[in-house]
Amino acid sequence: MWPLRPRLSRRLSHGAMLLVWLFAVLTALPIPVVSRLAQPDSWHSHCGKWVCQEDWPSPLYRHYYTLALMTLQYFAPLAVLLFTYTRIGVVIWGKRTPGEAENLRDQRLAKAKRKMVTMMITVVAAFTVCWLPFNILVTVWTYNDWLSDLPWLPGLYFACHWLAMSHSCLNPLIYFWMNARFRQSFRTALMCGSPFPRRTPTVPHHINIAIGATCTSFRSQHNRKQTTYLEDVL
Repeated sequence: MWPLRPRLSRRLSHGAMLLVWLFAVLTALPIPVVSRLAQPDSWHSHCGKWVCQEDWPSPLYRHYYTLALMTLQYFAPLAVLLFTYTRIGVVIWGKRTPGEAENLRDQRLAKAKRKMVTMMITVVAAFTVCWLPFNILVTVWTYNDWLSDLPWLPGLYFACHWLAMSHSCLNPLIYFWMNARFRQSFRTALMCGSPFPRRTPTVPHHINIAIGATCTSFRSQHNRKQTTYLEDVL
């Protein structure tokens, strides 16, 4: 929304990441606290097998924690995504390009805006589809313990859990698919980390002098291009 404003400093960015990780650790802290090794039935006792189970002081605490976890890891992020992406979409779609109207440029910007809005809708839809089945299953299972006796429950839990965790790698794939600037930056990052860097062609001395002479004009032209911030962002 404000591409020309200064970005967060490195120190503030590190602080934000630290707060995110600290909040994530605190959210998951009750699980190791209440987890105990147990032998739930005679088979485990006879075979000397132990399993890790959650031993809550009261079933009510477990229900409260399940609801809090579902709110923090699903409903709150979904609300934030909907609010922020809706604001971005409204601002970007309603922003007018500075300068006189040009049909070709305006058509290109309108196409870029549609791509951006489509990409944001895809990101929200991916989060909703990936995390909804897992949260529904955990919530229903918490209030219906008899589901543990169903033979197909482990397979269903694995599928829902796998779908939820797969969301971690979906956003980069969506950006790579729908954002040309992300694709270019990704290719550049791969080339920088490649063990086989591209060879730089040898340039004759007289061409080097010409390049040096035109360097200042190139920078000026590049700076002028950056002032059209809407095209640069889209």
